[in-house]
Amino acid sequence: MSTVSQISRELEWILDDYPRQMERQVGFVQRSTVKLDGSRFVRTLVLGWMHEAEASYSQLTAVANSLGPAVSQQAVEQRFSAASVTLFKTVLQEAGRYLLTSQCAVPDLLARFAGVYLQDGSVISLPDTFAERYPGTGGNSPQAGRSSLRIQVRWDISQGGIDGLWVQAGREAEGKGEAQNLALPKGSLFIGDDTYLSFPEMRERERQGGYWLAPARANTILFDEAGVRFDLVSFLQRRGQADVLDGRVQVGVKDRLACRLLAMRRPGQVPKLRRHYAQKHRKGVQHCRPGQKKSLKGQKSHTRQRAIKCSRARRRLGEWMVLLTNVPEDLANREELFVLMRVRWQEELLWKLWKQYAKLDTWRSEKSVRIETEFYAKLVGVLIEHWLTILGCWHDPKRSLRKAQQVCQWMSNGISLALRGRLALEVIIQDVIDAMQRGCRVDARRKKPSTYQYIARRSLNSS
Repeated sequence: MSTVSQISRELEWILDDYPRQMERQVGFVQRSTVKLDGSRFVRTLVLGWMHEAEASYSQLTAVANSLGPAVSQQAVEQRFSAASVTLFKTVLQEAGRYLLTSQCAVPDLLARFAGVYLQDGSVISLPDTFAERYPGTGGNSPQAGRSSLRIQVRWDISQGGIDGLWVQAGREAEGKGEAQNLALPKGSLFIGDDTYLSFPEMRERERQGGYWLAPARANTILFDEAGVRFDLVSFLQRRGQADVLDGRVQVGVKDRLACRLLAMRRPGQVPKLRRHYAQKHRKGVQHCRPGQKKSLKGQKSHTRQRAIKCSRARRRLGEWMVLLTNVPEDLANREELFVLMRVRWQEELLWKLWKQYAKLDTWRSEKSVRIETEFYAKLVGVLIEHWLTILGCWHDPKRSLRKAQQVCQWMSNGISLALRGRLALEVIIQDVIDAMQRGCRVDARRKKPSTYQYIARRSLNSS
């Protein structure tokens, strides 16, 4: 269980003691006396960008000067180097070792499992200078998608803890590597898409005593209880006018996997899936300074139209939402499992919080060492914000992660002064917690209920 004293110790270690211990090993500090050492530089960037996500060199210099002897803006700018990238990578890895959780009461629907884990990744586009180290996923032109980073997060939505945070090249497979190999507790529920839950992985998680829940692929081949083979669309069409289905099937062709298939016809108008046009934002590359209307010479606009085509099977399946799971009927009924699948949207909101508000994919420079250092510094910052949120308002089902983030941003200056010794760090953290408990809540909605409302309703219905 996370406490104020525990988070205080870990903040001091991550932002002060550990950078001071590593600064010489990574080559960031090479002289015996230096004003802007590793500890001060880490605190400057992490807390400076926590307070203002698009802080300039002059603003970062002001933060640095509040933490020690005066330094110039040029001195701050010169500290961005390959060594600073390595320093912040090691700080992030150290911070990721700590699993901070809440021990608050969990709604009944979530409490039935030994943790409800969400896992997803998000891609951040990088300038072409990173193409060799971080190859991208490609695009519709030779210049598009040459370089990108992929971040993967595993999140226990029951207790709030982030159990994994991995950074890899955008071209690397999302469902491979360390992010996929980390074992989960027996009796836990893993919710993911088909990237993370292939049939062999479903079988392995079940062998380890865990449960899984995932949307079915449109081209899934299955066998009914009589052993008759169907494609997914034909299987649903054979059920006539039924709006909901819940039955046992076997999926796969060669090595069949026995599981439970849930299907629900989408209410209202069927979405148009033939071709969807969306505004594609060129994330991560900010060519224009704030307030500048035109892009720089030779640079294209920030947005472009891109056509996203759907397969024929997906178009035929458009009116249905279909899930596959190994959760038994006596543990969760059909309606509860659809609510649990809805919980997966919370991770999309987490990415929005980190990218839209914390500006994880935005920077004010074209220098590669500055971009990479800023990325890792901001990632440390959002992880610290998440720790404080767990302690401050995770006990409240109506919690607002965005409002909690705003409290952390407003209080980051107090944390800076506390780490310098001007204030008591535990007092500042307690003030952060008190502020979150007083005002970081979302309002109940009638027409479009929030996820916590669905969870509460299903929990009440089942009790």
